[in-house]
Amino acid sequence: MPKVGMQEIRKKQLVEATLSLIGEQGLAGTSMAQVSARSGMSNGIVHHYFSDKNALLEATLRELNKRINAEIFNHLRQSQTPSERVQAFVEGNVSALNLTRENVAAWLAFWAQVPQSQQFQRIQNIVARRSHSLLFHALAKSMDKTTARYKAQMIAVFIDGLWLRAAVDPTPETIGDSRRLAYEFLNNLLGYDLKV
Repeated sequence: MPKVGMQEIRKKQLVEATLSLIGEQGLAGTSMAQVSARSGMSNGIVHHYFSDKNALLEATLRELNKRINAEIFNHLRQSQTPSERVQAFVEGNVSALNLTRENVAAWLAFWAQVPQSQQFQRIQNIVARRSHSLLFHALAKSMDKTTARYKAQMIAVFIDGLWLRAAVDPTPETIGDSRRLAYEFLNNLLGYDLKV
């Protein structure tokens, strides 16, 4: 009989192996057999927990999104004003870029598949709606709703650009620049006076 909690431990190990492989060789080059070898588990165990590659990839995408959200909410817990909440969202995303090179590469690989995968589209739509809602509600406290909606969209697009840039050039310098650029963007867009 398996130990209590072993299922979650094994799933997490399989997701970690998948993230690592996608970061190294991309989504298309990652197979269930490779995940099995990387994790040190048999093919049978991999298929026991995940029916096919798509199920494993969805679990991996969800885990990656969970890590990014954890960074954002870590910053949000310290926020009290609307401007601090906007800053927390941006800071959380910039902090998330530091997770690992593999995570950033994996996120880009998933993102590239969104137009071809209804499964990934659904997850991405949930992520986008949550981000927009968080930004909109923070901004709507200091401006009219139409402007808040538009500026929330601008911030989200800017953050997507930072992630894309970090995935293409995942050097410490690029990630360091991301914080400076994000603060400059918020200062120009919203009249903040944020210092790096």
